[in-house]
Amino acid sequence: MAKSPSSAADAHALLAREKSATLCTLHAGLDGWPFGSVVPYAVLPNGDPVVFLSDIAEHTKNLERDPRASLFLADPDARERPQTGARMSMLVRARRPAGAEERAAEEAYFARFPSSAAMRGTHGFFVWVLEVDRIRWIAGFGNMGWISRAEWTGAADPLAPHAAGIVDHMNRDHADAVVDLVAHLAGLRAASARVVGMDRGGFDVEATDAAGAAHAVRLPFDAPVSSPAEVRKVVMAMVASARKPTRPA
Repeated sequence: MAKSPSSAADAHALLAREKSATLCTLHAGLDGWPFGSVVPYAVLPNGDPVVFLSDIAEHTKNLERDPRASLFLADPDARERPQTGARMSMLVRARRPAGAEERAAEEAYFARFPSSAAMRGTHGFFVWVLEVDRIRWIAGFGNMGWISRAEWTGAADPLAPHAAGIVDHMNRDHADAVVDLVAHLAGLRAASARVVGMDRGGFDVEATDAAGAAHAVRLPFDAPVSSPAEVRKVVMAMVASARKPTRPA
């Protein structure tokens, strides 16, 4: 079901209206199990959320190991019938900003939560930018879809002009590598796999299993890329990792 044209604007409004959400990270000490807890957040002008985490927090340890996370929030007015209300799951990559970007992130956060400024440095708290990759937006029954980063921020994906050529190259010359990546990153042993799209954050793949069933699979990059040369470098590393022999226990 496709989203409506107003989805990005409505999602922005919900994010701006609320002040806390559930941050889910991949637990560094529990073999990557999803780990969630409520965090306050601020929002940068481009729509990326900012959180303020202690350097001893579980989330911090998790994000240092794997920057991928999600931020979930829902309309509290629909608490009695939550499936009828708006909600959004933001797929993000977290990073510690530095220099002017760190100061801007702190200003945004402390403007919303002034008392938090006292915890900076002395208590080991630091801002993290949650860079949005894409958003699953649900406005209620029958009104849902994905919002891309380009739609969310209003900035064009730098890989858009090159995406068709990269997709064709992957399918024509590296079909076996795509199958290996699906097994490694998604845990799906596919009989075949075909890249159907890509953006700065990764590949969208249609994989077919041995029984002939089709599966939609996302193969994310560890960090956003901005040029075909970066894609080549990242994909080579991904494939090398996927094909690295495992040591017997």
